[in-house]
Amino acid sequence: MKRLACLIFVGLWFGASLALAQQQRRYPVDPDTKWATGAKQKTADELKKQLAAGTEVLIIDVRAPASFEKETLPGAINIPLDQLAAYLPTIPKDKTLVFT
Repeated sequence: MKRLACLIFVGLWFGASLALAQQQRRYPVDPDTKWATGAKQKTADELKKQLAAGTEVLIIDVRAPASFEKETLPGAINIPLDQLAAYLPTIPKDKTLVFT
């Protein structure tokens, strides 16, 4: 009986720890804008200029797949916002990232 209680306690503790870890952001956030530190908002014209200049840009469309399939920017990839945290480690760091 004690062993079962111990297993239940460990399971609950692990589950609570996992839930808390998922809620904590893994990147610094600006307290005023609530954006990732260093993130900058750009206009469509600024993005067009960057693309015309040959800047390597990765456009990440964070909308639901159904919305992405209806219309998106050419060359964009779809990573729904609720899945973005899981993909962050795989996103290249040598390109300008554009989230839309």
